[in-house]
Amino acid sequence: MWVFALSAAFVLAASPEPALTLAEPANYATSSRHSLLFGHPVAREGFHFQLAFGLGGGPSNEGLFHAMEIGGSFSNGFTLALLHTFVQNKGVLGPERGPDLLGGWMAQLKIPILYPKFELKVAAGLGGLHDQSDGIKLIGGFGWSYGIDLHLPWQENSGLTLGFSVIQVLMESGHYLAVATGLGYTFF
Repeated sequence: MWVFALSAAFVLAASPEPALTLAEPANYATSSRHSLLFGHPVAREGFHFQLAFGLGGGPSNEGLFHAMEIGGSFSNGFTLALLHTFVQNKGVLGPERGPDLLGGWMAQLKIPILYPKFELKVAAGLGGLHDQSDGIKLIGGFGWSYGIDLHLPWQENSGLTLGFSVIQVLMESGHYLAVATGLGYTFF
């Protein structure tokens, strides 16, 4: 028992940062939070960029998934960004069915949960379909997306991201849906 107590005292004494007290609130956006996997501080504030690719599909189509975000993160850890996301199939993954492309350009809000690893994301804006049988014909509508990201912060302000997204488009011809997962890289 005394060996455990001595080793715990040694670990606490060797810790480079003092423990937070009730008088010191945690700052979720600056280096007071650390990556549990990599041990370094994680700073989420300033310029935000993410690029991800993967697979998606649903009752409307299936194919290659793409998501790109550009925006900014604030000191409270929230992120506002412009999201460009879609699922496209031109015979690459199985037979062509449904629209050639389902997606849109949307305003997105990302909310940190279990910081710094997970973020919830919601977006809404211009959605639509592409008919690419003869060039590119855009068929516009309203789109929204939501999902969750798991960040693996290799650096203080960037790292790999595993994402799960649901993309929906509503237009005169009906409701279209795709569920997607992707792997990307994010600058927080």
